[in-house]
Amino acid sequence: MNRKILNSSDSIFDESYPVPTELLTTGIKNPLALDPDNIQFTWQMNSIKRGDTQTAYQILVASSLSNINRDQGDVWDSGKIHSSLSAAIKYDKKNLVPAKRYWWKVRIWDKDHEVSPYSACATFDTGLEKSDWTASYLWDGTTNPNNFAYFRKRFSILKKAKMAKVFVSAHNDYQLFLNGQELGRGPARSNPYKYGQYNAYEVTHQLSLGENAFAAIGHWHGVWNDSGINASPAFILEARIEYLDGGFETIGTDDTWKVLAATPYQEYDPAYFGLYGGIKNRAAIQYDARRMLENWTDVYFNDAVWEMASTVDRSDYNLHAQLVAQDREQQELVPVKVTPSGNDWLVEFDRCINGWPMITMRNNQKGSIVTINYYQLPGTDSPAGWDRYICMGGKETWKPDFGRHTSFKTLKISGYAGDLAIEDVRGIWAYTDAIVSGSFTCSNPFLDDIFKMCERSARQNVQQGIISVDANREQSPWTADSWNIGNGLLYNHKNTMIMDKIIKDFIGEQHECGDFYACSPASTFRIPEWSMYVPMIIWQQYLFSGDKELLTSTYPNIQKFLEWIGEYQDETTHLIDPPTGSWTEGIRFSDYAGGKMNNEGYNVATNSQYYQNLRIASEISSVLGNKPKALEFACKAEAVKEGINKNLFVNDNCYLSKLGDEQAITLGCCWPLRFNIVPEGNKISVKNYIKEFGGSDIGGYGGDAFYNGLYMAGGMGDYIIKDLNRYRKMLETNATNWEQWEKGEYNHAWTSYPAYLFHKYISGIQPTSGAFETFDIKPELLGLTFAESHVATLKGFIRTRWEKVSASRLSLSCSIPANTTATVYLPKGNWQSIVITEGITTLWNDGLIIQDITGIRSVEEEMDYIRINAGSGSYDFEINGTFL
Repeated sequence: MNRKILNSSDSIFDESYPVPTELLTTGIKNPLALDPDNIQFTWQMNSIKRGDTQTAYQILVASSLSNINRDQGDVWDSGKIHSSLSAAIKYDKKNLVPAKRYWWKVRIWDKDHEVSPYSACATFDTGLEKSDWTASYLWDGTTNPNNFAYFRKRFSILKKAKMAKVFVSAHNDYQLFLNGQELGRGPARSNPYKYGQYNAYEVTHQLSLGENAFAAIGHWHGVWNDSGINASPAFILEARIEYLDGGFETIGTDDTWKVLAATPYQEYDPAYFGLYGGIKNRAAIQYDARRMLENWTDVYFNDAVWEMASTVDRSDYNLHAQLVAQDREQQELVPVKVTPSGNDWLVEFDRCINGWPMITMRNNQKGSIVTINYYQLPGTDSPAGWDRYICMGGKETWKPDFGRHTSFKTLKISGYAGDLAIEDVRGIWAYTDAIVSGSFTCSNPFLDDIFKMCERSARQNVQQGIISVDANREQSPWTADSWNIGNGLLYNHKNTMIMDKIIKDFIGEQHECGDFYACSPASTFRIPEWSMYVPMIIWQQYLFSGDKELLTSTYPNIQKFLEWIGEYQDETTHLIDPPTGSWTEGIRFSDYAGGKMNNEGYNVATNSQYYQNLRIASEISSVLGNKPKALEFACKAEAVKEGINKNLFVNDNCYLSKLGDEQAITLGCCWPLRFNIVPEGNKISVKNYIKEFGGSDIGGYGGDAFYNGLYMAGGMGDYIIKDLNRYRKMLETNATNWEQWEKGEYNHAWTSYPAYLFHKYISGIQPTSGAFETFDIKPELLGLTFAESHVATLKGFIRTRWEKVSASRLSLSCSIPANTTATVYLPKGNWQSIVITEGITTLWNDGLIIQDITGIRSVEEEMDYIRINAGSGSYDFEINGTFL
C-alpha cells in the first residue's frame, strides 16, 4: 500500500501520483524575455495509468523562489480550475513588472479527482515593452548598404549582482560580446515596424567586480527585395542589473558609446548574389585581416581613437521578445576529400550544408587574397556565391560567419599558399537551435533515407525563420515554403516557436486589402494561392500548440482575407478567380518549378484551397464559440465544393485544371482528394485515373498536394512508394532537398514534406483538436511490412509501431500520452471472422465486444476499419482474420 504524505499546502496525496513535468511558458522552457501580454502556461500530466485525464489544475505564480517554495502564489493563485486543459493556459493579469523573473508551478487532479503534488518550479522573465526601453538606437553615421559597425562601452560594477539581464537588437544583425566572450547573435529576421525582435541574455555570472565592457558588431544589408525588410540601420542594448543590496542600475546604448565605422569588413563596391526576386539577397563577405583589431572585444582594449556613436531616431520600430531559438554552429564537418585543381583546391563534403567554412592559412603572405567559391553539388556546376579574405600573414584561421551565409557541398579555394591539408579546412553546419525529437523508420530503407534527408534539409533551412533557398538565389520567407517545411518541424522538433513567429510576420504585414504577402517579413509579392496557406498554418499551429489565443487574435485577419478573396467568386459557379498578371497585384502559382498545371482562371487547386480555408474558418469559429459564423463558413464551403464537382469534375474520374480548359492531370485530381472534395462513389475511379497517368506532371511545390491527395484517398501506399523514387537523385547527388526533381535550386527544402507525411499517413498520427487532446492513429499499410514513429507533443510522446506479422495477422502497438484520447483505426482488409486482442485479452470477436479493457472507451465497426477509442496508456493490439 502506498504511503500518504502531507505537502506544504496541506493537501494529502499518494506518493505514487505523478508530478506534472515539462513546464513551458509561452512554448519555451524558462524563457529570458516574454511580452507581458503573451504569457501562457503548459505542462504534461505524466501519468502512466491507463485512461488517465486531468480534471482540474491550480497554478501558482510567485515573485520569489522562497515564496514559490512555500506554495505562496503572491502574484497569482488560480485556485482550483475544473478543466482538462494543460496547454497554452493564458495569464491575463496586468500586474507584472518589466525585466523581472517570476516563478511558477502547477498541481493537477486526475480522473479520480485525486490531487498530485506540485510540480518543480519553472521560471519566466518579463521583457521590455516599447515604453520600457530607456536606451537609444545607435549607428556609425554612415548609411551605405552592406554597412558594418563596431560598438564598445566600458563600465564599472562596484558590488555583487543578484540578477543581470541584457536586452539587445539590431537591424539587421548583431554579434554581442561581454568581456571578450560572445553572448550571442541575432535577432531573427523581422519587420521592425510590425514585429521586430530583440534577444535577452542573463549575464549575472559573467559580470566582474570592477571594469567590464560590452562590444558588438552591427550589420545592415539595405538593398533586399523579397529577402527581408531594409528599413534603416540600428543597434540598441539595455542592461538591467539588480544588486544584492536591493539597488538597481541600467546601462544602455547612448552617445557615450564608442563606434568604429572603418571595420575589417569591406563595405563599398559590394558583390551581391541572388536572382529573380531574390536579387541582392546576400553580399559577399570580404574581410581584410590587415585591419583586424586584436582583442577589440576585451575590457581593456584602448578605444581612445574611436568616434563617439551617433544616436538615431528609430521611434517607429516596435520590438518584441524573440521566442525563436538562435542560430548556432551545430556541427563541424570533415571533408570527404581535398584535391588540387590547377592552382586551386576543391574541397568536398558528404552533403550540402548551410553554414560557412573554416580555413587555416599557414604560408600566405600579408596582403595575399584567398577566395572561397561555394557550390551546392559535386564539382563546380552549381555556384552559390563566394567570400574573400585578405591575409595578415603567418598562421591564421578564418570563418566568414557574420551576416547571411550560403550553402555548399563543394568549396573551390583560390589563392591558398602551399598544400591544403584536410585538417586545415572544415565545414561549419549552422542553423537555428532545434531539439530533434521525432523519428520514423520502416521496412524500406529507401524511405528511411528520404525521411532523414527531408528532416535534415528542413532543419538547416530554418534560420530563425523558414527560408526557401538559403544559398545564392532567394533566401526568402515564402508562405508555401513555410507550410511545406513547417509541418516537418511540428512533427519532428520539440517546443519550436518557429511557426508562431511566421504567423505573426504574415499577420503583421497583411495588405490593407486583406491579402497576405507571399514573403514575410518582406512586404513584397502577392500570390493568392499561397496566401491561403496562412489560415492553414494558423490552424495547424493550433492543433499542435493548443493556443486558443492565437485563433482569437488572428480570427479578424482570416475574416478580412476571406472577404477579400471572396470578391473574386462567381455567383453562379461559386468558384473564385483571384487576380493575376503582376507581382504587386497577384501572380498565380497552382504549381511551380517543373510542374505542368495551368495556373490561371477558375482553377481546381485554387478553389480546393479556398474550400479548405472556409472549412478552417468554420472550425476556428466553433472553437471560439461563434456558432452562427461556423455555420456560415461551413455553408460557403459546401457551395464551393459543389461548384468544383459540378464544373470541374469530368468523365466521373478526373478534374479539369481550370474551367474552360481541356487539361486534366493527376495533380489536378489530387487537390480535391486532399481535402475530401471528391464524391465518395467516385474516389476509386479517380485513383485509377491517377494510377494510369502517373505523376510526371508535378513540380517541387505541387508534390505536397500530390502526396497528401494520394494518402487521403487511401489504399495508394504502394503506388506512392514507387513514385517516391523521384527523390533518389537528390539523395545520391548531395543528400539535400532540391526545388524540383531534376534541376533548379539544390538546397531548397520545400520538397521536404515527407518529413511530416510519413508520420501523418504511414504511421497515421494526426491531431484532431488543440495540443493533441484528441488525435487519430490511422496508418497506411500498403507497400510496407512495418513502420514506426515517435512524435513529441505538448502532452507527451506518441509512439506507434505496426507490423504485418503474416498475411492474416497485423499488430499495432501505441503509446498514448496522459490527458489525451486517440482513435485507433485497425484495417479490416479482405478478412472475415476478425478477432482483435489487446495484450493477451480478446477485445473483439467477429463483431462483438468480448471483454472490457481498462482505457478502451469504445469499439465500433465501419466499412474498412474497426475503430477503437482509447484513453492514455500503452496498448498492444493485434488483429487476426481469415480471407474472404
